[in-house]
Amino acid sequence: MAETREETLRRFFQEYAKASLEGDTDTIAAAYAPTYIETSPETFAAWKVDEHYRKALIERHAVMQQQLGLDRLDVDVLTVEEVAPLHYMVKARWKMTFTKARTGPATSIFDITYMVKMAGAPQILAYISHESEEAVLRRDGVI
Repeated sequence: MAETREETLRRFFQEYAKASLEGDTDTIAAAYAPTYIETSPETFAAWKVDEHYRKALIERHAVMQQQLGLDRLDVDVLTVEEVAPLHYMVKARWKMTFTKARTGPATSIFDITYMVKMAGAPQILAYISHESEEAVLRRDGVI
């Protein structure tokens, strides 16, 4: 039996989480549209997925792994809603576990809502972080 759209999106985000933990920049970059938008309560950015973007992913992975000791990254897809043909709003809860946090081992949990296009492989068009990632990491004693 074929996967449902919801099952496909759950698998997509599980693979994205695994790639993020492992620093697989090709898989991470392929998860996004060629240009996408990200926003949080404090920030807004439009990103072009190119070599500069891939370099930034490598640098971020090094900080998360080497400096903060990112040890585990889990994602739970909370809701999937079709908002237009081939377009889905996906709310996901991320859980990051760190071994080298400022206060010792720590876990941070935060929600992100994604707009994903499903014409072939899923592609993230935009995402809204419900909280500032930096604020969450500070609150939880990670940085």
